[in-house]
Amino acid sequence: MQRTEQLLQLLKTTYQDILKANLVGIYLHGSYALGSYNEKISDLDYVVVVHHQLTITEKQQLMTVTLDQLWPLAPQKGLEFHVLLLSATQHFIHPCSFDFHFSKYHYQHYQRNPERYLREMQGTDLDLAAHLTIMHAAGQVLVGPAIEEVFGPVSAIDYWDSIKFDVENAAIGIHDQPMYTILNLCRVLAYRQDGLILSKQTGGEWGLAHLPVQWQPLIHQALKSYAGQVSDEQWSLTELQDFSDSMLQRLGL
Repeated sequence: MQRTEQLLQLLKTTYQDILKANLVGIYLHGSYALGSYNEKISDLDYVVVVHHQLTITEKQQLMTVTLDQLWPLAPQKGLEFHVLLLSATQHFIHPCSFDFHFSKYHYQHYQRNPERYLREMQGTDLDLAAHLTIMHAAGQVLVGPAIEEVFGPVSAIDYWDSIKFDVENAAIGIHDQPMYTILNLCRVLAYRQDGLILSKQTGGEWGLAHLPVQWQPLIHQALKSYAGQVSDEQWSLTELQDFSDSMLQRLGL
């Protein structure tokens, strides 16, 4: 974790240098905040809160620093961040607006046409209701005021809409991303049944304790994959489909 600590320190200093007085704070969420961060398989999720919209120059400077200095220190799945206006975080409206966004998924999009990416990457994101709910539950301040001063409440209805949206296509996603989908279905059901806000890892552990015994081998396999203990996963397509069908039925989706 020494590399991650170096990454966080560099993230803090470089973004402060770029954004100066416009920066409200930088806040960590996701697996790092929930205690299940694994450099071999996780990404690092954070939110940058600013007073005013970024200029194209500021966005370019953030991307240059992110890719040239931070990316070499990033975990396996890279970095994912949203830039949000303070007005949007203090008075949350679902789906939440963002001023800028980047993740490993968008890496090639940015490389192909940086100018267009900087100009067009803004809008709303359904996932932010989930991200900011986790922020309230377990978020960490890298720099800036306390979380409760910066982030207004997110309703349970908005949180459910966000995590429900993330698993509605599980019947397809479980074949493309079996580990992610299995653990995500578990944590969504844990919230639906018990009101728990969990990471993928603790969601899988909840599934082992609360779901029928027949699914334990599949969940164990997903947890081992998440921990990087399985190098060449072999999944039963029939079992994956049966699991997703069963879970979606339990969720009422």
